[in-house]
Amino acid sequence: MRNIEIYYEQIRPLIIWLGLLELAWTGSWLLGALSGGTGYIAITVVWMISTFAWMVAAISMAKKGIYLKFSSHFSNLLGFLFVISYSVVLFASTDVGRSGLLLAASQASDSEMVAFHTLRLLAIGTIIKYRQGQLPLHFLILGSVPDFLFALSAVVIVVIGTNVSLDSDFLILWHCIGIGVFFGAGISMFFSVPSPIRISHNKPDSRLTFEFPMVLAPNFTVPLFALAHMFALAKLA
Repeated sequence: MRNIEIYYEQIRPLIIWLGLLELAWTGSWLLGALSGGTGYIAITVVWMISTFAWMVAAISMAKKGIYLKFSSHFSNLLGFLFVISYSVVLFASTDVGRSGLLLAASQASDSEMVAFHTLRLLAIGTIIKYRQGQLPLHFLILGSVPDFLFALSAVVIVVIGTNVSLDSDFLILWHCIGIGVFFGAGISMFFSVPSPIRISHNKPDSRLTFEFPMVLAPNFTVPLFALAHMFALAKLA
């Protein structure tokens, strides 16, 4: 019974299910281009399996305290960069991957690619953490609030898009802003933990972002949101 309880606690956090939903959603976009050929399908399947494996590895490292231990080495940002760079290289390194990706992007609707970011409404969880005294004010200002407001804008755009065609230039700007929003949280994580840019020793600090389950945000869910923005820009630009 004890082992069952431990396993349950490992899979219970909502952020895990958010990450799996993101992975399934992006996978459905990518596999929408079945006409891209078996080579492209193989690349997509490899990406989905390896990305899931990375989530499992990130959970394991977080539970061992590795991210917090190496916060001075920008551990969370290294995870973010790994997911982004690995995905870009995997699809961009071959003609099959590039052509299949562009085909998949062309078949996804603009509204659906905006709707994907309504999932970021779950940023309200970090606002609640601040209210509970578990996260510092600088993270709320630079990370939580901008991300939550951006998610609200996604809701508004989806509603408007049901009656009005969405302008491509506007969507390009919107997706670029969505990527930019991540930088605030990415930087503020290091303001109150041991790091080269530490500016505060007050409590609460931002160590929560280096611990399970919240560590999955910079290491898994946020990179997938960023990749979704890049996927949309591939179509629009």
